[in-house]
Amino acid sequence: MTTGADGLMDRSGKSMINPYCKHALEEAIKLKETIKSLGKESDITVMSMGPPNFEQSLRQAISIGADSMYLLSDRKLAGSDTMATAKALSKLIQKIEEERGWKFDVLFAGLQTVDGDTAHVPAQIAERLKFNQVTYVEKLEYLEDKNTLKVRRMIEKGYMELEVPFPTVLTVTNVANIPRGPKLSGLMKATGSKLDKMKMVQLNIKSISDLDLKPEEVGLNGSPTVVAKVRVVQSSRPPIKIAEGENIIETVENLIFLMKEEAN
Repeated sequence: MTTGADGLMDRSGKSMINPYCKHALEEAIKLKETIKSLGKESDITVMSMGPPNFEQSLRQAISIGADSMYLLSDRKLAGSDTMATAKALSKLIQKIEEERGWKFDVLFAGLQTVDGDTAHVPAQIAERLKFNQVTYVEKLEYLEDKNTLKVRRMIEKGYMELEVPFPTVLTVTNVANIPRGPKLSGLMKATGSKLDKMKMVQLNIKSISDLDLKPEEVGLNGSPTVVAKVRVVQSSRPPIKIAEGENIIETVENLIFLMKEEAN
C-alpha cells in the first residue's frame, strides 16, 4: 500500500486476490470435486465489493476454478466499515439467490483481509443471513451420509472438530491447503479465446439500487465506525556497524565489543 502527498491511498495498482481468500477458493474447489465424484453437481460463485478494477481478481478466480462472478460496485459504498460491508454483501447474496432460484449451501471466505485484519465481515454476514458459521478452518470433509461438513478449526494450543449442517459460513486459514494456479481452460473462461469470445464468463455488476439499499445505509453514512486519523509511520534505524579484524578471532572480539557498546 502506498500513499500520496495528500495522505490518500494510491489505488492505481492492479487488483489482487486477498491471500487468505485464495485458500478459501481452494477449499471450495476441493468440495466441488468431492461433490462431483459422488455424481452430483455444484457451482462456485465468487463475489466482491469494490471499485471496477476488482474485476481482475474475480477473473483470476474464474481462471482457477470458479464458475460465475459478481461485483458490487458503487461510489456510494465508499468508506463502508465492516458492518456496512456485511450488510451490502448480504443483500447481494440474497439477490443472487432470488435471481437464480436456489440457495447457497456454503459461503467460503478468507480468514481476514491482509489490510484491515478485522475478520469481522464473514461472521457479520452469517448473522445477517442466519447461517451457521465456523471460523479458523484448517481442514474440511464432506459427510455424504449425513449431508453435513466435518470441520477442524484452529484454537489456542490445539484444534476443535465440529460437524456443521448447511447453510454455513466458513472462514479459511492459510494452513488449510496449498492454493492451485490457473488452468488453460480456466484462462479461456476468464479472458475468452480468439476463436470464441462467447465462452468467456461474463461479469455481473450490481449497484446499491439493484439491492434496494439506500445511500444512508452504506458508505460513511451507514458506518458507525469512525476513522479519526490515518498517518504514515516513519521508521528509522541506526547506521550499520561492521566488525572487522585481521583474523576470525579478532573479528569476533571486535563484534563482541560493538555489541556491548550498543547494550550500554
